[in-house]
Amino acid sequence: MTSSEGCVFRRKDGKWCGKWKDASGKYRYLYRKTKAEAKTALRQALRDRDDNIVPADKLTLDDALDQWLDDMRDSVSLRTWTNRESLVRIHVKSHSVGSRKLCKLSPEHLRSFYREKLVTLSPSTVGRLHDVIKKACNEQVHEYKRLRSNPANDVKPPKNHTRDMDVLKPEQLTRLLETVRGSRYEGIIVLGAVCALRIGEALSLRYEDIDLDAGTISIRRTLWKGKTYPPKTPSSRRTLALPQTGLDALRRHCKKHDNPTTGFMFQTSNGNPIAHEAFWRWGWKSALRDAGLDERLHYHDLRHCAASLLLNQNVPVPIVSRYLGHANPSVTLKVYAHIIDGTSGTAALAMDEALSKHPRPSHLRAL
Repeated sequence: MTSSEGCVFRRKDGKWCGKWKDASGKYRYLYRKTKAEAKTALRQALRDRDDNIVPADKLTLDDALDQWLDDMRDSVSLRTWTNRESLVRIHVKSHSVGSRKLCKLSPEHLRSFYREKLVTLSPSTVGRLHDVIKKACNEQVHEYKRLRSNPANDVKPPKNHTRDMDVLKPEQLTRLLETVRGSRYEGIIVLGAVCALRIGEALSLRYEDIDLDAGTISIRRTLWKGKTYPPKTPSSRRTLALPQTGLDALRRHCKKHDNPTTGFMFQTSNGNPIAHEAFWRWGWKSALRDAGLDERLHYHDLRHCAASLLLNQNVPVPIVSRYLGHANPSVTLKVYAHIIDGTSGTAALAMDEALSKHPRPSHLRAL
């Protein structure tokens, strides 16, 4: 087999060789036992070259990650894709492990890489790196079949020592809400506390999203790095009935601004939404100080507080999940398992009450 694309010939040692030029014009070679195998391999190599696919024996971890990122671009939110791309670019591509050929990448290479990264990164970030590398390699194993096995499968990511979830006591939450009453940032803080809104959801709200007569609020977008985007998941797009505390706060806010009907609810003088950093510095931190609360608390802790209050009031998990905008109840169960475990006493009392309605037969009562 000879052509301008490539050729197949037999060497003196009996092996069949395929020869072709890659995209850069450099000659490449492959070797097979039979002429038919060499032809098939050469055709595949030429197709890969024309499709801009890196040959399996030349594929590096960087190449695999680039292809994985490209394939997932349209299936996740821009925020998720950007976070993963930056994780790869900053921590993998700047390290020698990224230039290592995938066919020669071993579990020990990854363990050494993780140990080195643990000096400057948290276990959770290194765990995210491991997850990204594992998924990219899996794609090469299952979809492209250019890797026999995934080296990341034999590596355990570092254990993540999560911090205890900070949940405000009801009296602390009441003090915080009283402290911010009538302030510029009252609505943002109240919505986080009683509606469990994420900070991006609260800051992106528009007057068109609220219905004070019906007492509802609709979550339709989120704010990230000064721009608004659709919610991360379809379940994050939701309409909530406002608790009276939230409804009163929004009515005060609207009245203070002459009851507008359009525009961002929490905006700067030029009409743009308040930036996360500005709220953190001028709204959140000062509110914690004035209320005498720990300044290390995060806005997201209000969300945890709201979930805790709902679960402790025996609101069913699926309802709490929809209220929080979780993708499904299993996410709620995973995040708030410790709170749900704390309600087991309620379950025990309910079981005793149910059984008491059906007394044991008289011949079994002495047992």
